[in-house]
Amino acid sequence: MVQSQKLAHRPRGRTLPKKHSRLPLLLLVLAIGILVAGAIIVSKAAPPAVTVTHFTARSINAPTGVTSEGYAYKGSPDAPVTVIEYGDFQCPSCAAFATEQEAALDQRYVETGKVRFIYHDFPLPQHNNAVIAAAAARAAGEQGKFWPMHDLLFARQREWSSSSAIQSLLVSYAEAIGLDRQAFEQALTSETFVPALEAARQQSEQRGVQATPTFEVNGRLVDASQLEAAIAAALQASGK
Repeated sequence: MVQSQKLAHRPRGRTLPKKHSRLPLLLLVLAIGILVAGAIIVSKAAPPAVTVTHFTARSINAPTGVTSEGYAYKGSPDAPVTVIEYGDFQCPSCAAFATEQEAALDQRYVETGKVRFIYHDFPLPQHNNAVIAAAAARAAGEQGKFWPMHDLLFARQREWSSSSAIQSLLVSYAEAIGLDRQAFEQALTSETFVPALEAARQQSEQRGVQATPTFEVNGRLVDASQLEAAIAAALQASGK
């Protein structure tokens, strides 16, 4: 849980002429040195190359959509239990939940109509790439692929979380899940989502959320270790 804060081979019989000046050789060495230094400078200045790789998104056999407040959900709107995850895409504990527990939760509760699961953004200020990652997920959502991007961001969190080429990586992710690149880039660079993400952060704090991931089960805040028990209790209380 993350809280808010070769050695050279000389051919036989050949030797360097003793009476000739070594100046041409020194100039050659100097020229090579300059070229190497220049290559190093250029390589540091240019962003690293990004390779687009395919990503097979996990299918969700349940309704998906966006709430009236603008948060992505999966599961029936009529489900007796609503689970809200307050998450940060750069949070390691959130990635652990998404990659190790979420598929089982979907299968057991979301796809059976018992739970509607909502992802509520809570980008922490200490995570420099959290906001742009959340914006990437929302931009993917505009093309109906929030959850594939959600899964990809968490699956490859270590790749992008401290990257200096974050935007190029996010575009490669968009292509990997089949998004329209131009539309995605336009949405991502327009900063349209920044005010909504800031509002989401403030709203999370107003609800008493102090760390990620935090879950709200029918109004009750719990952490990941308490989630399954809280869902079971809420289902029992609902008579389902």
